[in-house]
Amino acid sequence: MKKCVLVGTGARGTNSYVEPITKDFADSVKMVGLYDINHLRAEASARMASYDIPVFTDWDKMIRHTKPDIAIICSSDATHHTYIISALNAGCDVICEKPLTTDEEKLCAICETEKRTGKKVTVTFNCRFMPPLCAL
Repeated sequence: MKKCVLVGTGARGTNSYVEPITKDFADSVKMVGLYDINHLRAEASARMASYDIPVFTDWDKMIRHTKPDIAIICSSDATHHTYIISALNAGCDVICEKPLTTDEEKLCAICETEKRTGKKVTVTFNCRFMPPLCAL
């Protein structure tokens, strides 16, 4: 079973990842930690999932404590690179909401870290597959 953490518990993080993982994929993935700069929002996300997910007030502490296999990044765009690089250095594969990052310098840092660690980054674009939007 893969262990997973998530940063960014807004609507995208909660609806696209926390809820499906805890409800539909609980047999293969365990959500072991949530982090958001807004601690109350992270706690609300955990409650909405109706699943016992630890909520952390410190990203680095969450990574050290949970030792996840996968880190999902749904924070604000300008912070993606910080969490991606940290997760890769901690030995995690990363799933990141689009955009991967906001400038070339950050992109180069992510690519270098991915190459050096041997871990992988996947960028997603979930809204493309939301049924209400597909009907438009």
